[in-house]
Amino acid sequence: MDHQSPESQHDAQYWRQFLMGDQQAFEVLYHRHYQHLYNYGYGICADRDLIREGIQQLFVKLWTNRAGLQPTGYVKQYIFKAFRHHLYGLLEQQRGQPAPPSLSMPLVQDSREEKIIRGETALHTAERLQQLMTRLTPRQKEAIQLRFFENLSYEEVAQVLDMQVGAAYKLIYRALERLREAAPTAILLLYWLPF
Repeated sequence: MDHQSPESQHDAQYWRQFLMGDQQAFEVLYHRHYQHLYNYGYGICADRDLIREGIQQLFVKLWTNRAGLQPTGYVKQYIFKAFRHHLYGLLEQQRGQPAPPSLSMPLVQDSREEKIIRGETALHTAERLQQLMTRLTPRQKEAIQLRFFENLSYEEVAQVLDMQVGAAYKLIYRALERLREAAPTAILLLYWLPF
């Protein structure tokens, strides 16, 4: 049986209202997910303008095509997956070729970055973690970002990345193993960063 968080239940309700043409519900969804999508997009590419444009285009496309969309209890995963595909499409158009994810990855939201800057120890920790993240494949980085920075469950990570749940577990496990090999205390850094 599926257990959804209150946030997911609210999203599902807003989604149903949005599908019926409720512009306020649509705006709530936009505002609830914008910063998360922005952070996720920055993990894929460092072009902030392209990310903002991609988010805007995605939501315009959702609004325009709402009649063809279905109700879902997995709104966050649906939006992340749609944004992922849309952003990769924009990158392919921009570069004229398939675009691999960049090696840069945001560690935290802007408001969280300010907190890290205040604490020298936290800043060192974030820098160390980012350095360690360069040892991961782009797909592993994406999975780690979704799991630990966006707090998605393994099932949700699997949905966003178009894979089986077992494959998501394996991908994250291998990423954590690679981090652990690089620095035995690296895994603790993922849990220590203030969220």
